[in-house]
Amino acid sequence: MKIIKSIVRFLMIIGSALMILWYIASAIINIGSIIGTLLFGLIGACAVFCNNITAFLRKLRQKKVWRILTNLLAALTGILAVYVIVILFVMAAFANKAPAENATLIVLGCQVNGSRPSLMLQRRIEAAYTYLKDHPQAVCIASGGKGTNEQISEAQCIYDRLTAQGIAPERIYLEDRSVNTQQNLAFSCAIIEQEGLSRSLAIVTDGFHELRAARIAQRNGYVCGAVPADTPFHLSANFTTREILAITADLLHGL
Repeated sequence: MKIIKSIVRFLMIIGSALMILWYIASAIINIGSIIGTLLFGLIGACAVFCNNITAFLRKLRQKKVWRILTNLLAALTGILAVYVIVILFVMAAFANKAPAENATLIVLGCQVNGSRPSLMLQRRIEAAYTYLKDHPQAVCIASGGKGTNEQISEAQCIYDRLTAQGIAPERIYLEDRSVNTQQNLAFSCAIIEQEGLSRSLAIVTDGFHELRAARIAQRNGYVCGAVPADTPFHLSANFTTREILAITADLLHGL
């Protein structure tokens, strides 16, 4: 039994260290990297000081009030773990939901470095190009405004890259005012109504982002499928964690 516990502790320590390095590898400080690093730092610390923590809790739980509180904490931890696992499965399901054949493609923008797409945006552009090439009748809405340190809008960057690869300009509509996912979908859907385009959507974004984008589109009465971009591996832990927090905030806001 002691050998099994030692193996579990070792795996927890190594796993936590690897996860922390994964968050650090993104070289981006945001709520996702902060929460992820703190969470796995706590898990790793619990594994390292397991014996001390166990002895402390055993002594603490001699009083009824602390037994109740520690039981509640354990139950809450279990519920949160199950919640995260369920959210990850639902995110994966939405990322694999195929769009309708006559869908209008919406490419959700993200960071532009000067006038060049960030790696994440470049992956989205590549996914959009593949879809438009495979569906020659499809049209596309490039969505995203101009942020700080961006010389051009995200929509313009998407447009420039797609047309440079041979996609006809008349197949691309520009939505260059949005600053968040909510506005991406709202302003793009306004173009769809104005131009009489198909209300079936194919949303190009990272796989982790497809669920929240789909929820926003569905609230506005649209049917949508996913065209997931290939998220850079070193960024995936950071942004997936941030997205889980954003989905949670969205769910709480809807209560």
